[in-house]
Amino acid sequence: MVNQEITPGYITVEFLGIPKLKAGVPFCKAPAGSLSSIINNLKNRFPKLSEEFLPSPSGKSHVLYSLNGDYFLNDPDTILLEGQQLLIISADAGG
Repeated sequence: MVNQEITPGYITVEFLGIPKLKAGVPFCKAPAGSLSSIINNLKNRFPKLSEEFLPSPSGKSHVLYSLNGDYFLNDPDTILLEGQQLLIISADAGG
């Protein structure tokens, strides 16, 4: 996990595997909020992360979402708070 300085009102997003290649950056900041609002923000900022890689969390996904590297998120209404980290990982990572 990337250890980043906390930016007020923002979370840190870390891209791993194919999402990192598609985004062209290893990490970025995004406004804190619901998982679905963060994903929508990322879709707008990183057009190469198509629906295939950043679909709605309730839809078919080729990625996994992890909060602080501790557990995986499935609920699009999950709220991420300022200073937290969202890891976006290729679903095929690790086998």
